[in-house]
Amino acid sequence: MFLTGLRRLNHKMVGMIAGALLATALWAQTRPALTAALRSFDRVLLLEEKGETSAGVSTGDINGDGRPDIVLGKGRHWPLFNRVLLNDGQGGYLASNLGAAPDRTYSAALADVDGDGDLDIVVSNDAPDRKLVYLNDGKGLYTEFGTFGQPQWSTRYVTLADLNGDGHPDIVAANRGDYPDLVDGKPGTPVPQPSYVCVNDGKGRFEACQPLPTESATSIVAADFDGDGAPDLFVPHRDGGQSVLLWNDGKGHFPATTKVGPANAWVRMGAAGDLDGNGRPDLAIIDERLKATFVLFNRGRRQFGEPVRLPGPERPPYCLAIADLNRDNRPDIIVGYVQVPGSVYLNSEQGRSFREVPWNDGKGTVYGVAFGDFDGDGWPDIVSARSGAPNGIWFNAKPSSGR
Repeated sequence: MFLTGLRRLNHKMVGMIAGALLATALWAQTRPALTAALRSFDRVLLLEEKGETSAGVSTGDINGDGRPDIVLGKGRHWPLFNRVLLNDGQGGYLASNLGAAPDRTYSAALADVDGDGDLDIVVSNDAPDRKLVYLNDGKGLYTEFGTFGQPQWSTRYVTLADLNGDGHPDIVAANRGDYPDLVDGKPGTPVPQPSYVCVNDGKGRFEACQPLPTESATSIVAADFDGDGAPDLFVPHRDGGQSVLLWNDGKGHFPATTKVGPANAWVRMGAAGDLDGNGRPDLAIIDERLKATFVLFNRGRRQFGEPVRLPGPERPPYCLAIADLNRDNRPDIIVGYVQVPGSVYLNSEQGRSFREVPWNDGKGTVYGVAFGDFDGDGWPDIVSARSGAPNGIWFNAKPSSGR
């Protein structure tokens, strides 16, 4: 269906990512157009025979053969092996376990952390597991190299970005607050937990970690929101509080903050991209309580507008990304839900109008998405990490007649 109009709510990623990889924080230059070029995502390749507790997915050329590979973060609450899937160039994947033991992983992020020109893996494990760094031998074989942070951190997703300008990617660990067991049928008083920045020593070690002024986060977005050349951090509040923007002083410190969005938000994930083509990255967020997706436009001068709700019925969103899926140089918004087919919001008119097309089969819960041209046709496809349903690739194609 064609959706126009929006309802207003009241209330230096680093690494040799392959050309096939499209970052979820895409800053695209927008050109005027009246409609979005339609795409469909009907064809699927399931990567596993059964659904487990997968929570994160990353893509990039990890063995240097020019094809996008896949890393799956698995075992978010119950230990499982993370998986590395090497693209064989013939529509199949050679899969292997990452590491010697299973663990409770939310994300396995890719970046060249030791500066040798290939993609390493940073694994964000939940408590009580160690948070791990794996180094790549250049051929897609990984060896455990070290740890970061503390095992007791309730770490969900990590963001890798050069925060202090030294040319090496640092780690931003998003930690969720501690929520005690039910007391008389009601949740206990939440205990805020800070998220952390762990600085890269240039060799892939992250021994120096500093807390951030946050309460509960499951994801953190790095982007230069104020145009000063240093990546800032957007921290969505996961559990009934206000999200914040942390402004980078250019040295990897964040002395200034700005509150953003509703005072009482339940935002699992955010994403950044220049949706309106004015050269500044805007924000998209998903609110689990309100069952909707919102856009906050960057007004400059460290100010953001009120949340603008994307059209459509109430649906429980759980995953969010921004990427240009129809190659019109306007970033689109991709949403994954709980037991409902996902949405690709194709950007029609400088972020003020979107055309929604569905993706996936509506099974399980979509925890993470990433992008790459997995079939070599020049169009970015969607790869998804799900809990309760097999992980898979949804291929980007021209719609059949009649859609």
